[in-house]
Amino acid sequence: MKRKEWINLTIIILLIAFSYYRYTNRTYNSVQTHILMDTQVEIYAESKTKNIASIIDQAFDLIRSYDNKFSYYNENSMLNKINNKETQTIDEDFFIMLNFAEKLYHNSNGLYDISIANLIDLWDFENEIIPSKLELEKVKQKIGFDKITFSQDSISLSNDVKLNLGSISKGFIIDKAIDFLKANNVTEAYINAGGDIRFFSSNNKKWNIGIQHPRDKNKVIASMKIPDMAVVTSGDYERYFIKDNIRYNHIINPKTGYPANESVSVTIFSDNATLADALSTTAFLMNPFDAIELIKGFPGTEAIIYFYDDNNEPISLKTHGTKKWNIIYNDLLE
Repeated sequence: MKRKEWINLTIIILLIAFSYYRYTNRTYNSVQTHILMDTQVEIYAESKTKNIASIIDQAFDLIRSYDNKFSYYNENSMLNKINNKETQTIDEDFFIMLNFAEKLYHNSNGLYDISIANLIDLWDFENEIIPSKLELEKVKQKIGFDKITFSQDSISLSNDVKLNLGSISKGFIIDKAIDFLKANNVTEAYINAGGDIRFFSSNNKKWNIGIQHPRDKNKVIASMKIPDMAVVTSGDYERYFIKDNIRYNHIINPKTGYPANESVSVTIFSDNATLADALSTTAFLMNPFDAIELIKGFPGTEAIIYFYDDNNEPISLKTHGTKKWNIIYNDLLE
């Protein structure tokens, strides 16, 4: 065979090899958005299988089924039936969340408390009505995790105690949906449920994220690249009203009965969204310095907390591990 023919044959072989490589490594992706869990939920996923859109559909079905179980407002949910004393039976998922909530209740000296439902109901943010001190004191008698008794498959609530899982269930459901995507050979994905986000990739991808400015939704106060993990922010700027120059946000302190005002924004980074979701609420309720110490007790978990000091100056705190993410700080809280 002549040299030119060898060259042509080599080129053909290389083209075939390249085409085969592209074929065997071809990926398909899809993104879908639905309103679930009282917020907008977006799922992006990438896979080598063509039916990626169907896989996302199934992930949304899974989210919907969990939402129907843990929803505070769905009269047919397991949570609603427990609150109304129609059942005392729970499943493994419910037990896992109760067990986790109990530990965080004790670790936070009672600030993280899922038995706070009656107190949340008392605050009318839509009509901007502030409860009276008498009303708050009366309702505070109906909350406290110590009024909950539970086992692997049952639960009992004392008196008029009601549970609200809004501070943990969204993260738990996101984790379940990510597990489902992984089990269906998805190679890359993220789920964003109203700002509660979890990322996943099989190739150690770094994800670009930004923390929203709590006083200007068109700005970010910090941006960074992070590995696969969950990112959840709690702040005083999503659901609130201002009366007599006082900002009342939706995160209620179970000990005072009033909205928390220690911080303006708390962002938690963790390996799972369940922990990130619950810790963001807990840290928001705490003194920022105490919150940082609490978070240090959870391996693989980091935080950035923004607050105003006694001189009304904007301050940021962060756990030591966040330094490796090359955080870029913009204008803080001007």
